[in-house]
Amino acid sequence: MSNSGNLEVLIPRCLCEIENTDNLKVDDENLASVFVAWEKGIVSELKPIDIENKKPKTILFPRFVETHSHFDKSFTFGEYPNFKSNYQEALSVNLEEHKTRTSNKVLDRAEKSLNLALKNGYRAIRSHIDTFENQDSCIWDDLFKLQKKYSSKLKLQFVALAPLEFWDTPQGEELAKKLSNKKGILGGVLTPPFINKIKVKRLLSKILLLADKYKLEIDLHVDESTIEPGAGIKLLLETVDRLNIKVPITCSHLSSILLLKNEEIINLGIKIAEKDIKVIALPLTNFWLLNRKDQSTSLYRPVAPIKQLQKSLVDVSIGSDNVQDPWYPFGNYDPFYLMSLAIPMLQLNPWERLTLSSILLSPSRLLNLNWDGLVKKGCPADFILLSAEKWADIFSNNLKRKVLIKGELYN
Repeated sequence: MSNSGNLEVLIPRCLCEIENTDNLKVDDENLASVFVAWEKGIVSELKPIDIENKKPKTILFPRFVETHSHFDKSFTFGEYPNFKSNYQEALSVNLEEHKTRTSNKVLDRAEKSLNLALKNGYRAIRSHIDTFENQDSCIWDDLFKLQKKYSSKLKLQFVALAPLEFWDTPQGEELAKKLSNKKGILGGVLTPPFINKIKVKRLLSKILLLADKYKLEIDLHVDESTIEPGAGIKLLLETVDRLNIKVPITCSHLSSILLLKNEEIINLGIKIAEKDIKVIALPLTNFWLLNRKDQSTSLYRPVAPIKQLQKSLVDVSIGSDNVQDPWYPFGNYDPFYLMSLAIPMLQLNPWERLTLSSILLSPSRLLNLNWDGLVKKGCPADFILLSAEKWADIFSNNLKRKVLIKGELYN
C-alpha cells in the first residue's frame, strides 16, 4: 500500500473532528460512518457518508499511546517468576533480577517490546527504567540510541525509576544532567508506610528542585498500596505547596485513594487538578498484585478512582504497566488487550467520551505529543483498521487488524 488512499469506516464519534456534520450518521454505540482519505501520509478529507443501504465493516482508531511500561523487565517471568503473585514477592524477585541485569539484556527486552508495540498499534510509549547506583554505566547511552533508532515509527520516552535517595547523590545529579539533554524524566517511588516523613519530604524537595533546575518532568509511582490511603499524594501536594515551584508531575497508580470516602476523593482530586498533576491508572497490575489475602473471598481491588478524579477535572490516563514479569505475568503490548480487560473491570463504557479520552487522548497530552489523537483533516494517517462493526467485535478474541504508519501499511 502507498502512503495515499481512502476508506469508508466507522470511527468513535468523540475521536473524530468533522467540519460538516449535517449528514453524519452515528449509531447507538456512538460510532460515526465517515469517508477518510489521505495523501502523502496526511489526512486530506474527512466527511460523512450515506449509509442508507450499507454500513462500513471497518472501525478506525488512531494509533495508541502507552503511558506507563517497563521495558527493562518485560518477559522475565520465566526466569524470575512470582508465583505468590503479591507486591512484596514481586519486589524481592525484581531485586534478584537486578543482580544479573546487563545493558544488552535490557536492550533485547526493549526491542522485543517495541516490535510488539508497533505491530499491535502503538505510536508512542513511556517506559520506566530501574535505576540504581551500581547500574551498568552504558545503559542510558544505549537506550537513547534505541530511542533514535525507532523515532521514525514511534515516540519513545524514558523515566529513570530510582529510589528517592538516589536523586540526593552526585550520581543522581549527573544522570539528571544527562536526561535534560535527551528530554528524559525523573522517576521514583512514593508508597507508604513512611517511617520518617521528615526525610521523605526532604527527598521529595530534592527531586522537585532537581527537576526545576534541569527543566525535567517527574513521574512517580504514588500510593501503589492498600494502607494509609492517599498518604503519598498528600505528602507530594504539601511539598509542592511549600516549595512553590511548577514542574510537570505525573502520579502513576494512586491506587489507595480509592479507599477514601467519596467526598475526600473529590476534594483531593480538586487539589491535584489545581497543581496540574496528571494521573495514570494502572488497573491490570494493581488488580493482580494488591490486596491478596489467602483467607479472603473478597475481590476488592484498589485502583485509581478514574470517574471521581475526572469529575474533579484531573487529566487521567489508563496504562498497561508490566508485561510478563514478576509484577504481572500476562500481556503482550496490545492496546486492545488492555481495553478488553480494563474497561469491563472498571465499569467504563467504551462509547463514552471520557472513557476513550483516558485511553487515547489524555495519553497524547501526557506525553506532550504533536498530535492529540483526534482524527481530523491535516492529522497523520496513523491508524489501526479493525475488521469490526460494533464494540462487541473489538472485545472479541479474534481481532483482525491492519496498522498504518504515515499512510503506509506496517507489516
